Formats: sequence, structure tokens, C-alpha cells
Amino acid sequence: MGETKPKTRRRRKPRRRRKRRGKIQTLQTAATIILGGLKSTLKHVALWLREFSRRTGLVIANPFKAFKEIAENPDIGGPIAILAILIAMDIINKQLFMLFKTNLYILKRPDLLEPLNPSLMDYATAIRLAVMSLINNGYFILRTTAIYYLMTWLLRAERSFTTILMATTYSISVYIIGKVIEAAMILFVVPPLTVVVAVDTAVVMLSSSITLVRMNLKNIEIADTMTNTYKTEWETLTIPQVLFNIGYSFSVWSYLICSVALHILCRMPKKKALIAGLTPVLVDVIIKLILYGGFF
Repeated sequence: MGETKPKTRRRRKPRRRRKRRGKIQTLQTAATIILGGLKSTLKHVALWLREFSRRTGLVIANPFKAFKEIAENPDIGGPIAILAILIAMDIINKQLFMLFKTNLYILKRPDLLEPLNPSLMDYATAIRLAVMSLINNGYFILRTTAIYYLMTWLLRAERSFTTILMATTYSISVYIIGKVIEAAMILFVVPPLTVVVAVDTAVVMLSSSITLVRMNLKNIEIADTMTNTYKTEWETLTIPQVLFNIGYSFSVWSYLICSVALHILCRMPKKKALIAGLTPVLVDVIIKLILYGGFF
């Protein structure tokens, strides 16, 4: 009889390898889902930005067509984006002025000024400027909206506060052009402004010397007086006045755009819409005359 060969068992794959493959497949599936979602999100964001840019440009170039589209398909994202862009451009222009058009000095003693090199603003300063810009733009939008709402009531036209608010915010998109012009003037035309600062009182208080604190408070008062004097002289120069007048011309442009919005969205006759649209100019003139005794 021949010898019989012993039976050999098949080696089974370790369970660890199976689990590892399962984990890899799970991670690959999760990565595919995440990348697909991210790609889809970016695609929708790009489409929205393209539509936002087109609509904003249309408001500036052809407000009649723009507000007909807005009447059919209103949105809240566009006005919020415009406000955010204006706030960002305010901060950028302030930073440009600080870096390139500010002669900065620190007051060591009443008779000693030491030059300082301007630097990038810190996070707290940027936040404070952003809040101030939000307040200024918000005040302009709400005040103008309230005036237009009152005019639609007086002229017996259709009125909706949210519609007028949206139209007013869209109309200030012309300020984006104004901010670009302002940045160019800061870089190439605007004369420098001298600013004098003193040491922060909180820093001086670390010395625990009452005399030093009092001296520094006096230095802060002197520095503020000197800065205000330089600023008053700077504001009387031609270029700063031109810059202010250019800024207000964009306000008038936005009022004219709002006249179109009132005509289309509130179904107001063209002549009445023009009168209502320019009413904020009359309000501005009255406020300037009362507070400053003149408009310019």
C-alpha cells in the first residue's frame, strides 16, 4: 500500500486584516462624501457669487432692469454681502491711511516729540473700526429707509418696510466704487496727517507712581489738543474737501437709484418717485444747517 499524504488545512486570513480593510473602505467612503459635499458647496457658492456680482453691477449700471429682477426674486443675502464688503473696505482704507498718510509721533514731554513707525492695526482696533462702520452704515440705511417709508405713506403708494430696506441696501452698492476711489486718493493724492499720541495710562500705572500717572494724563490732554489742531488744518486743505464732496456725491447717486426702486417696487409715479428719492438730500441739508451753519 502507498503512503497517504497528510491533509493540509487552508490558511484563513486573519480577522485583523478584514477589519483593517473595512476601516479603510469606511474612511474612503466618508472622504468621498465629504469631498463631494465640499465640491457641491463650493459650486453653489461660486454660482451665488457670480449672480450677486451680476445683480450688484446691474443695480449700478441699469437699476430699472435690476429692480424688476429683485421684485420677482427678492433676496436677503445680497444686501448683507454689500454691507460686509463696505465694512471690510472701510477697515482697509483706514489701514492704508495709517500706513502711508499718517505722520505718527509720541509725546514724551510737552517739549519732546519722538517719531513712531506706523504699523498694522491690532485685532481690537480692527473690531472697533468694524463696529463703528456697521453703526454708520446701519444708521444711514435705517434713516433713509424710514424717510422713504414715510414718503410712500404721504404719497399714498404701496409700502413695505422690508422691501424698501432691501432696495436701500442694494442702492449703497455704489459706495463700493467710492471706496475704491478713496483708496486710490489715499495712496496717491491725499496729504499726510500728523497725529500725536501719549503713552497708555494703563502702562504708566504699572509703576505705582501717582506723579507719573498725573503727568501722563496731562500728556494725553496735550497730545489730543495737538492732534485736533493738525486735523483742523488738514481738513481745510483742498484734497480732503474734494474727498468729502466725492463721498457725498455717491450718496446722491444712491438716492437716485432708490428713486428707481420706489418707482418699480412701490409702484410710485416717476415724478413722485424722484421727489421721494431725493428727500434725504433735503434732510441732510437741514441737519447740516442746524448743526454746522452750512452744508459744505
